[in-house]
Amino acid sequence: MSFIRPLYVTVALFFVLSSPLRIASAAPVVTGNQKTDNGPLAALESGVKRFQLSNGLRVVFYRREIGPVFSGEVWVKVGGVDENPGQTGIAHFLEHMAFKGGERIGTKDYGTEKLLLDKLEAKIVAAKDQAAVLASPEIQDLYKQLSALWIDNEFGRIYATAGGVGLNAQTAKDYTSYEVSLPNIAFEMWCWMESERLLRPVFRQFYREREVVQEERRMNFDDDPQGKAYEALLDLAYTTHPYRYPNIGYSKDLKTITETQMRAFWERYYRADNIVLSIVGNLPDDQVEELVEKYFSRLPKMDGEIPDVSAVEPAQTDFRRAVIRVDAEPSFLIGYHKPVWPNRDDAQFSVLHGVLSEVRSSILQREFIQKRRIAVSVDTSEAPGTRFPSLFLVSASPARGVANETLRKEIQLAIDRVGTEEISQQTLDAAKRREKVSLLQALDSNDDLAQMLGMSELLWDDPLAVVKMYQTVEETTAADLKRLVRTYLNESQSTFIDVEKKK
Repeated sequence: MSFIRPLYVTVALFFVLSSPLRIASAAPVVTGNQKTDNGPLAALESGVKRFQLSNGLRVVFYRREIGPVFSGEVWVKVGGVDENPGQTGIAHFLEHMAFKGGERIGTKDYGTEKLLLDKLEAKIVAAKDQAAVLASPEIQDLYKQLSALWIDNEFGRIYATAGGVGLNAQTAKDYTSYEVSLPNIAFEMWCWMESERLLRPVFRQFYREREVVQEERRMNFDDDPQGKAYEALLDLAYTTHPYRYPNIGYSKDLKTITETQMRAFWERYYRADNIVLSIVGNLPDDQVEELVEKYFSRLPKMDGEIPDVSAVEPAQTDFRRAVIRVDAEPSFLIGYHKPVWPNRDDAQFSVLHGVLSEVRSSILQREFIQKRRIAVSVDTSEAPGTRFPSLFLVSASPARGVANETLRKEIQLAIDRVGTEEISQQTLDAAKRREKVSLLQALDSNDDLAQMLGMSELLWDDPLAVVKMYQTVEETTAADLKRLVRTYLNESQSTFIDVEKKK
């Protein structure tokens, strides 16, 4: 498996083959029927266990008897793709608020705090001009009273005191996850903390944090040429599907989202049957099941269907182009639509990345940086997601004196040649080896493995899909890669974002 790196998002996405497994509602069951000769993968197949609580919450656990530590992750199947127009960015914003604590964490007196928060929210919801109301003396007085009750960063402090490391969260287009690594003796505390986060969240400091998110958008998109280009690419490559929205949200939406809207979004998606726990570490099986049941079964079982995305992006049949002028050196992005699992082509794209760009000897780097010296960088990646058809991306910066359009055309010609000319066995083997090594290295890390298992279970109902991915990579041939190029990487179906230096 390749750690596909979506542009400007530091999250490893595992593109794996889905094979749904039956989920037991009682004791954990060993999953995986196929066995592989590879030692680490064989151990993974025989050791991964999964079970489901009566409220629908799923758990994936793998015991690694290396040190008295574990990594715990909470995965929620909600991200930017689930947002509606007018509320873009709310999933990412909600991730920020999930660290503010709950009724028992982050406050000195929740009863008094709730009265003040309800009064604050009523004023904001009724306001025609939120900015003016937030700046009013009445609201400032409310904030003064609330600040006396708030315990800043208590969530993080509790984890740090217990020896926690790597406390983090991420919101992608398809999911939101929360992670931390802790000593084994803190496992029950982790179960309590994370179940409290899900059961009794309090969105305190909402409007102050809204300003933080707006500043994050300004830094990473409004004032960043690459962020501008990426946002423009999604908006042009997608005409219907919500993948076109930026994960950070549009500025106009971030300025008006209310706590009431966030509460409704949380109730819609943060429900037990839309959540997966992924736990990797040196913990006894019975302890994991007992404590997860004790704390996470407190989440209520919900009725009704979880909303899903119904929009279908029509096939792109034309070349699309947009020009952005910024105070930066020229660069560009090209996007080509591609499938995701269960389409087998998805795994084979990870090998194509290696052939095209991931090492100095790859085709694009060798041709344009080393040999012809008409580019200072050429890279490939994939974005924005994995639940729905995504994009294969080419990013490049031309050498001084070379126009973006000239380099784009040359890169397209080079890609076209990959679809017709022979790919050497040496080049193919090197790309496949790189992907397999990347995967096997991830198995050595509790947090990387927890991420792999959690994402696979959440999106494809199969924590061991990684094994099938590994097998697909091994089976990929040069003919497969040539077919991918001819099928998907056509100029007539591409989107080109031309980033020019402002004069």
